Amino acid sequence: MGAFRNAGSNHASPSMDDRRLWKHVHDNVHGNIYLDPLSLKFIDTEQFQRLRDLKQLGLSHMVYPGAVHSRFEHSVGVYWLAGNAVEKLKAHQGLELDIDHADIQTVKLAGLLHDVGHGPFSHLFEREFLPQVIPGSTWNHEEMSLKMIDYIVDEHNIDMDSGSLKKVKVMS
Repeated sequence: MGAFRNAGSNHASPSMDDRRLWKHVHDNVHGNIYLDPLSLKFIDTEQFQRLRDLKQLGLSHMVYPGAVHSRFEHSVGVYWLAGNAVEKLKAHQGLELDIDHADIQTVKLAGLLHDVGHGPFSHLFEREFLPQVIPGSTWNHEEMSLKMIDYIVDEHNIDMDSGSLKKVKVMS
């Protein structure tokens, strides 16, 4: 991921849709990814930033030195893919499915936050390591992601209505 930069726009009044408030990163797989202000509030937390240090591919880098994809890159990529998918649905069936801006935001946030509860070493941590040190452990990253989303919203005072938050968590 490259450094965050402002994405230009010609809108006159600032709002959540004002592209001047969006940032973009350059992704090696997807190219430029534009991040909306609400998503940036989650990304700019230490809980999300810790994903930069977690390897998406577990210990694969030990055999394949180029396998260095992080959970951060993966999560931003899923945000982009989820956004593209729901935008295509809106373009082709938006009226039929009643897809609005809030729906698009929800799907993108769910994609962004789906792995925020991951531990180190990808799934190896929860499937192999934890059961060895805590017999009978049922810890999993999916449940931890839901708890982490609530924690981030509360700890960082992210202004989201409870209905939208619930929908993000159901999709995550």
